[in-house]
Amino acid sequence: MFVWSASPVAFSIGFLNVYWYGILYALSLASAWLVSSWVLRKLRTNSFNVPTTEQFDSFMFWAIVSVIAGARLGHALFFDLEFYINNPFELLMIRNGGLSFHGGFIGLAIYTMCFIRKHQFSWKVLADTLSLSAALGLGIGRIANFMNQELYGKIAAIDMAVIFPYVDHMPRYPTQLWESFFEGFLNFWLLFVIFRFKGTDIIGKGILTSIFCVFYSSARFFIEFYKEVEAYTYFNCITLTVGQVLSIAMFVFGIFVLYLNENKSQNNKSNA
Repeated sequence: MFVWSASPVAFSIGFLNVYWYGILYALSLASAWLVSSWVLRKLRTNSFNVPTTEQFDSFMFWAIVSVIAGARLGHALFFDLEFYINNPFELLMIRNGGLSFHGGFIGLAIYTMCFIRKHQFSWKVLADTLSLSAALGLGIGRIANFMNQELYGKIAAIDMAVIFPYVDHMPRYPTQLWESFFEGFLNFWLLFVIFRFKGTDIIGKGILTSIFCVFYSSARFFIEFYKEVEAYTYFNCITLTVGQVLSIAMFVFGIFVLYLNENKSQNNKSNA
């Protein structure tokens, strides 16, 4: 078993504490920005109708704002609404943790739809581009959860268990690292390999978006069984975590996007 004794504070400047949580989340957003910009450059070379560099930089700035706002509001709504109603100013204390991926996903989706309607871009092209970059950012972001000693697993009696002294002194499943690998880095590797083999031809079909959603939601659903649950949802005799319910919704969305692509392909063949 391993004792994770590192402080959540990376360093201090006077009275200001700089947290690993903030550093790693900034790194995750920056990496997503760079990967998206790289993909878009390739698309412009192949005459895709995509945002200019200036348009995309503006988009990413407000996209990051939308992700953070959506993630924070999602955490409050999905996991601890009563607490934030009684302590509304805690919504601003992001450094204490509490960012919901599904909330950030919804926030980004809403802003992206507004952006593409205004500029008349293909939502599938932008969604595929963002899915590729989001997977990498997500992998880094889960490490931030580990550094902040949050979203930890249930008590475990296994060799790979980790003790988080800021939580208690019980060995727990390192679910943050599992999520970082399966939901983030492995997901990114799969999407990246597909993109490298298929090239820009794969962009704009919704396939990368579908794979991202299905892969993430499947991994999240099963890892939730090992996590210290934040909130449950009850369906008669079936008990699921809120994270699992949201993952099911995301899985269905991913399948629906794939269905739209297949249905369009069949119609194109019929018309030909």
